[in-house]
Amino acid sequence: MAELPEDVRKLFDDKQFWHVATVNPDGSPQSTPMWTSVRDGKILLNTALGRRKARNLEENPRVALSLVDPGNPYKSLQVQGRVVDTITGDQAEADIDSLSEKYTGQTPYPWRGPDERRVTYLVEPTKVMVNG
Repeated sequence: MAELPEDVRKLFDDKQFWHVATVNPDGSPQSTPMWTSVRDGKILLNTALGRRKARNLEENPRVALSLVDPGNPYKSLQVQGRVVDTITGDQAEADIDSLSEKYTGQTPYPWRGPDERRVTYLVEPTKVMVNG
């Protein structure tokens, strides 16, 4: 496991939208801006079950995240990793509420669909790159 350097960890702790890339079944990339957090040194991602990124991560646990540092547009960050834990149920629902509080100041998560079920993925970083 690669450690997240303190400056990178801080960007995960702030309200930054990270672009999260997964692999579609045909091998093409799929990228989505997402809310993120860190739990026990792993990157926390949360989405609704059934969405494309959730289906992709169930088939292929590899993921890449990227961000342009908002304090320096000439500095970019990339993190490669793999899903090491998948969480559903009450904890995943609590995770989206926590992310919503962090990013919007609202809890519970205000855009939950009536039949929506959430899933949390914990991503172990395998490579961290900072350019600029």
